[in-house]
Amino acid sequence: MLILLYLQDGPVRFNELLRKMPKMTHATLSVQLKSLEEDALIERIAYEGLPPRVEYRLTEIGRQFQPVTDAMEAWGRSYMDFLHRKEQTWTE
Repeated sequence: MLILLYLQDGPVRFNELLRKMPKMTHATLSVQLKSLEEDALIERIAYEGLPPRVEYRLTEIGRQFQPVTDAMEAWGRSYMDFLHRKEQTWTE
């Protein structure tokens, strides 16, 4: 889910994704990207050159998932506000 969120704004390189998710290992990210690619949610674009570079981007069907992540983000913000208000009533 988080990978799909990070790819919503356009192609991202592997190491940039890794920096955005510091607790994820190189191997785990690689497995997750391969799985998302197999599920046709993302595509891997390899560019020739020295050094060779690879980017990942959402496919059309992957981009169609954006309303779901937007809704989850809105719900998460609402829930955090709820918890904050609840915490305030406990401390009063």
